[in-house]
Amino acid sequence: MEQLKKNNEKEAAFEFDSIQPPDLMEAIKAGFDHDQKAIIGRITIKSVDLELPILKGTTNENLLIGAATMRPDQKMGEGNYPLAGHHLKQKSLLFGPLMNIKKGAKIVITDFKKDYIYSVTSTETISEIQADVIQNTKEKEITLITCDKAVETKGRLAVKGKLIDAVGHTDDINSEM
Repeated sequence: MEQLKKNNEKEAAFEFDSIQPPDLMEAIKAGFDHDQKAIIGRITIKSVDLELPILKGTTNENLLIGAATMRPDQKMGEGNYPLAGHHLKQKSLLFGPLMNIKKGAKIVITDFKKDYIYSVTSTETISEIQADVIQNTKEKEITLITCDKAVETKGRLAVKGKLIDAVGHTDDINSEM
């Protein structure tokens, strides 16, 4: 818990221009070599069998491991919470399963203190330059972004969801200390 708090308070890089599509071996290697210092939570979408760490900052390293935050000011459960992830030829890895997500599917993100539950409201293919989808909003929503194909492409899949519930963890070991 203390490590997560430190991770969330750190400055993070948002290197959109240097992001490259990885190959399968890079992704597997990153999964073994990754640095715990960037992990701030987890995303789970049971309907498409997706479970990944959430990492602070959009860097090649973070995108090889899981879902990366896209703005320095974003907070779980508040405004728009955009996450980026890679789409590989191996469809079951990283954000590849989003290709099969349906409206109404539940997206759960957690900071391990609270679970934020979103319901998918839309999926659409957008241009890579449509940056407005990651801007903050008054509505409590989530935006998941990945390439629309597992190759270098100008298209992006944008999955939007609205916050429907936030549930605190009662089994937090630290609360008794």
